[in-house]
Amino acid sequence: MDEMIKKERKVSIIMAVILSSVMGILFSILVRRGADAKALESMPPMPVMLITSLLESVTAGVILVLVLPLGKLGRSLAAKAGAQPPSMKFTLLNSLPFAVISAVFVSAIVCFFSVAIAHGKMTGDVQPLMEMWAKNWLKSLPLSVIVSYVLSILISPIVVKKVGLGGPPVRPGQAGQ
Repeated sequence: MDEMIKKERKVSIIMAVILSSVMGILFSILVRRGADAKALESMPPMPVMLITSLLESVTAGVILVLVLPLGKLGRSLAAKAGAQPPSMKFTLLNSLPFAVISAVFVSAIVCFFSVAIAHGKMTGDVQPLMEMWAKNWLKSLPLSVIVSYVLSILISPIVVKKVGLGGPPVRPGQAGQ
């Protein structure tokens, strides 16, 4: 595997871990905050919920970046707009697909598991699982996308620099000039 591809994959995995961690914590808090007394009774204690949500979100986020070429999508979007690294325009456009797709998928998965666990423990007249999940997920999705995008914009330049990527693309024969 080419060294550049290895570094790009490393950046994607680091970004997925960071963003997914935040999403896991955020969804634990949001699901509990939006739950009624009956739902809260059926949820695990907050520390347990945080740990499981964190593990679920990081696992989902890393699998997502290993399956989908989110970095490539971001670079393609930035290139179509004529944005070159390390400009702010490049960062804003390059971060968009990664942040939005990650937020949508990871939040859907984490929210589903949290709601499903609580739903399974509820008794009596209970909303259907998918309805309960959709209501909670859609309510928190905008915040999830915004937080993911802002974090991506803020931390991606740091991660890229630490991994050894960044700067304008180097054409063959220009290395060392």
